[in-house]
Amino acid sequence: MIAILKGKITTVRPLETDDLDLLYEWYNDQEFSYWVSGNWPCATLLRRDEIERKMYEEDEHRYAVTDQDGSLIGTVGFDAVNIPARSARLYIGIGSRKHWSQGYGSDALQVFLRFLFRQWNFHRINAETWKENKRALACYQKMGFVREGCLREAYYINGKYYDAVILGLLQGDFTG
Repeated sequence: MIAILKGKITTVRPLETDDLDLLYEWYNDQEFSYWVSGNWPCATLLRRDEIERKMYEEDEHRYAVTDQDGSLIGTVGFDAVNIPARSARLYIGIGSRKHWSQGYGSDALQVFLRFLFRQWNFHRINAETWKENKRALACYQKMGFVREGCLREAYYINGKYYDAVILGLLQGDFTG
């Protein structure tokens, strides 16, 4: 279990049952889902009980991101853990629109990456997004992630194919 991690303007903490209502709202929000995965509505429109099951059974390493007032503004987490390679895939989503493009994602990533590299002792962290998600790309690159490649036409969004951008960050390159 993760302890509370404090950034300059965010806190990363375990998800709680009280967070479900906002998660439900975000998962079913067209614009949020569009930017996170490009999959609205195919991968969304989840019922509340599906989100709760997902939160406790499938996303065991997903955590809440809160602002300075303690309000839930998003989630951050990791999956695809490769123990021999000491690597994992990182993901983040700021669901509160008023917190978009305000530095909250970068702050949460900074503290969370520090946790992954120092506590989990990962050697490498991967991230992926689609090429039109400029905010996510800028945020990852601000943390030191490097573009390592693409998966051609891996996302199908609004009748058009887009490349997936693959990024990586090595422990020795992380300055946080």
